[in-house]
Amino acid sequence: MTDRPGRIWVADVAERSMEPALLPGDRLLVLPAGPGGLPGLRGSPPIGSVVIVARDGRLDVKRVATPPPGVSGLWLLGDNAALSRDSRHDGPLPLSALRGRVVYRIGPRGRRGRIAAAR
Repeated sequence: MTDRPGRIWVADVAERSMEPALLPGDRLLVLPAGPGGLPGLRGSPPIGSVVIVARDGRLDVKRVATPPPGVSGLWLLGDNAALSRDSRHDGPLPLSALRGRVVYRIGPRGRRGRIAAAR
C-alpha cells in the first residue's frame, strides 16, 4: 500500500488481519483522512469504520474501536484477532497516523461493494 496525501487512492490488502471482512487480494478505495485529509475527514473517524494508518514504517488496515477508559488516540483492532497486530499489543495510535478511510472494495470482481462501518 502507498498513500497519496490529499488524493483518493487505491490500497491492496496483503494480510489476513481483517478477515472475514477483507481478504488478501482485495482492492480498496481510500479517501484521505487525518490531519492531511479531505475536509470533513480530518478528525477522529467513527467507531467501526475501516481505516488505513501508518505504523512502524508501513501502512496497516484496521477497524476503529472504542478505546478503553482513560485512553486517548485511535484504538484500532483487526477483525481477525488471532492474526492481527493492533492496539491490543501496541496501544493507541495518534490521529497523525491516520492516512485514510476505506469506503469501497473495487475488486476482485465478485467481492465489489461498499465497506460499511461495523456496529
